[in-house]
Amino acid sequence: MSILGKGSMRDKAKEEELRKSGEAKYYHLNDDLHVLIEVFAPPAEAYARMGHALEEIKKFLIPDYNDEIRQAQLQELTYLNGGPETTETPAVRGKPSLRTRGVPVPALARGRGGIPPAPAGVPRGAPAPRGVTPARVPSTRARGLVAPRARGIPPPAGYRPPPPVQDTYGEY
Repeated sequence: MSILGKGSMRDKAKEEELRKSGEAKYYHLNDDLHVLIEVFAPPAEAYARMGHALEEIKKFLIPDYNDEIRQAQLQELTYLNGGPETTETPAVRGKPSLRTRGVPVPALARGRGGIPPAPAGVPRGAPAPRGVTPARVPSTRARGLVAPRARGIPPPAGYRPPPPVQDTYGEY
């Protein structure tokens, strides 16, 4: 694995000198910055090594959203947009925002699927806010927490309309 191209050397003066020398060995200094990955092994092992090398390279290609510079920039943007001056951690992908609507949902009630928690601050009988289901499905209690019905269990007993009757033409 080699880092090649303009900007690949630490000493900029030496890089410029070697680039101007015209030697074939340093011709890559005329190109943009790039990485060269070469593998010399039997095909199966070469494939595995190349995959490992690509995984290592991805660490440098995918930006880190929690670096200090980005945190400072986001804090400045929050201030400029009218947010509070003393934000401990600005909103970053995957982190909850400090300026959310309503009351934060406890970790036990969050999750994928199931019944959404009851909206906080809406009085009984008032129209439900958009995006919330109007009726709550009956649920069972499991280990002290409200758990939604499993998919395979039939709905609770109650009134069921009779099955539709098929009209036939009789015996012909």
